[in-house]
Amino acid sequence: MSNVTGPNDAAGTALLLTTMHRLHQQLGDFTTQLHIAHDFGNGSGLVHAISIEEHASGPELRTGHRFGFFAEGDADVSELRFSAGVTITPTGCIVEAMVDVDLDEPRGEFGADVHTLHHQRIDQLSFTDALSCLEEQVAALRTMGDVPNRLGLDTW
Repeated sequence: MSNVTGPNDAAGTALLLTTMHRLHQQLGDFTTQLHIAHDFGNGSGLVHAISIEEHASGPELRTGHRFGFFAEGDADVSELRFSAGVTITPTGCIVEAMVDVDLDEPRGEFGADVHTLHHQRIDQLSFTDALSCLEEQVAALRTMGDVPNRLGLDTW
């Protein structure tokens, strides 16, 4: 499926960047509230980042929000990650959203390992459909406020 609005034109680029900025802020506000509301422990942190990467299939723009925290008495960092992004390919756009956790020690209902709590990927979208889909995926991520509870983290 070809792109209805090309990502290479100025209007398409502006739309992509402004949409991504707004969604990054929304997901950032959500994850910040999770960090404030739950006891991730001493030395925990939250990093918000937008990344741009070139892949063989095409460029990817992704918003990522990563919690780093320690299990009690453990020096290794565990991570909880919320991310959403769009990859622009010659055959259409790929939109992907994910929540995963990489635990060094068992925590809550999860054992020590990488666990995918949410993953949605849709391929071959037009550019405008991809941006709409990305908005829907970020809205879905923002309903996942129970994730820290599932990790056994207390609320303040």
